[in-house]
Amino acid sequence: MAPSQLYSQLYELARRHGEGDDILSLRSPDAKHAWGHNRLVSLNPTLQNVMDNEAFAAHLKTTGRLLAGFNSKIHEITVDEYQRMATIRMSYYLSTLISDEVVENDLIWTLKFTKQGEVEGDPNRVLIKESIEFVDATANARLGALIRDAQVEIGKDVKGGLGILLN
Repeated sequence: MAPSQLYSQLYELARRHGEGDDILSLRSPDAKHAWGHNRLVSLNPTLQNVMDNEAFAAHLKTTGRLLAGFNSKIHEITVDEYQRMATIRMSYYLSTLISDEVVENDLIWTLKFTKQGEVEGDPNRVLIKESIEFVDATANARLGALIRDAQVEIGKDVKGGLGILLN
């Protein structure tokens, strides 16, 4: 049996999000981004803000300036049409400007999508309205340590995983 049109739309949005090339264009104007896991978030201030699209774009830019290499691989995508959600399990393979070491950030994204008629100008268009990124704490802590060990300041404007400190 062929997948429904909605399933195909949600799957394609999740796939494109995972590939990351046009991630901001896939988001609704009022989309929000946050991080999980609850304990990790509670212990790391750089993960505590819920971001609108402007803040999310700034996060991508400030984090990107510290990274030299960025490759991704999607391992699996699960779509729930009824709840208009998708889950992506994937890996980012990252290196810093200071080290050739490649660190695998094995993570999970949960995405929620707009409902029919929510996107102004096109009642059939679907966009991402919420993303939660469950990062690999040890991978992010390793990347941050590589940057700090080279005496490069991460900067207070950098949000997200590079600010994770593990004790």
